[in-house]
Amino acid sequence: MKKFLTIPVFAFCLVSLASCGSGSSGSGGEGVFGPTCGNGRIEGNEVCDGDVSCGEAGHFYPEGKATCNSDCSAYDTSKCAPRDPSDKCGNGQIDSGESCEQGDTKPCAELSASFSQGDAACRRDCRGWNPENCSNGGKTKPCSLILDCVRKCGGDSSCESSCKESGTDQGAALYADLEACAASCGGVADDECLTKNCYDVYYACNPNQKCGNGVHDEGEVCENKETKACQELNTEDKQWQPINEAVCNSECSGWDTYSCVDINALTCYQVYECAEDCEDSECEAACIAKTWPAAKAKYDTMKSCLADNCPVVTEECMNEFCKFQTDACKTHLTCGNGNIDNYEICEKGEHVDCGDIKDTNGEAMYEANTGSAYCNQNCTEFGTTMCYRFCSCSEVKACIEQECGGYPNSNAENTDEKKACMETCESWGSKIGKGEAAGYRQLIESCCEQDQQGNTGACGWDSSTCLQQAPSQANATCGTENNDKCPY
Repeated sequence: MKKFLTIPVFAFCLVSLASCGSGSSGSGGEGVFGPTCGNGRIEGNEVCDGDVSCGEAGHFYPEGKATCNSDCSAYDTSKCAPRDPSDKCGNGQIDSGESCEQGDTKPCAELSASFSQGDAACRRDCRGWNPENCSNGGKTKPCSLILDCVRKCGGDSSCESSCKESGTDQGAALYADLEACAASCGGVADDECLTKNCYDVYYACNPNQKCGNGVHDEGEVCENKETKACQELNTEDKQWQPINEAVCNSECSGWDTYSCVDINALTCYQVYECAEDCEDSECEAACIAKTWPAAKAKYDTMKSCLADNCPVVTEECMNEFCKFQTDACKTHLTCGNGNIDNYEICEKGEHVDCGDIKDTNGEAMYEANTGSAYCNQNCTEFGTTMCYRFCSCSEVKACIEQECGGYPNSNAENTDEKKACMETCESWGSKIGKGEAAGYRQLIESCCEQDQQGNTGACGWDSSTCLQQAPSQANATCGTENNDKCPY
């Protein structure tokens, strides 16, 4: 025989986890056993106790809710949209370029002489006031609400007059312009005509609809929900990593960059390299603080794998036990960008013939023209699950004789360990060799002998009839050709 194939046996250990029991406490204040999570008061080491708006939970836009974890240890902000670190709106003070701060209000009368009642709230970008709650006495409807009201009247002139009379001075004036233009259309109910023939007056009446109408109107930077690659927003003063997309804001006045990542933020592997030079946890935390959540998640996964498998972290141990996690950390920023970058050997979607996969000596590792190898999800190697090696059927069976102690002599000997060993030998087979050898074994395992009356007797490896008939039934000639690249 040419050489032996060593089949590693992995031993798995079960680690029992001790759970900590918790005492009960009263409903008021801190109980005998400590704070009471769920009583609506933040006590002891609790970070939260109840849900709050996203804006109250951190540097997020105010919309949405941050939910308190079941143990009151942190807010779940996964549904919150984070603000860019340079966006200071919401920090409690009015900074350069801001008109107000989140939570501030201003009497509507100070905004416009047409308002006499209500308070305007600070906008979500802190750059102005939202007059949504402003009105002029009993005249509360802006033009858009007058329009909605009139459309519901069904042509009743008295109802329509009431709608118009309830409008603010500004709203009524804008509606009058719209109604005059609509006279040449099918009336104010004809949206298609209004948006084409009365474009200016229609969107003056419905300014919120203008953002999102699919047209880049004058004064708009973008259209609602439009996206743009973050790096396309790079300036001399501010640059982004080549990932994620910015989203047009709700007013079409600019781009929300809360998903963008600063160009100087550390990638996952840069965090690892930074932390490797640290001597304490405080230093490691400082490295982690320089990255972004997706990169930190990759970092945590890799560190967990190394902690479980490599008491002393070496490149050999890393490659043997944590290669997938390490590769994911190295290429999370670049894999899929269309370029073969550092640490990558291919790009997502790329595939080659299995025969093109070479070893370090440049020798083919798999049989050519029998399958394709596809670039893996980390762009670090080609997946070869669809590839075949070189052993003929007889060579696979030689492997089973040497490494597995031969085929089973009975069903009792056909253990999971024996099956795994036989399948490993079969994995060295060529397309034909693997098919013949695996077909022979699988047919026996699924076979039962029957007598002349059709009664089932012994099955599988307990059946001498199955063992005798399997080669011909499986059409397994079990080729005996030799291949120098087969280790048997």
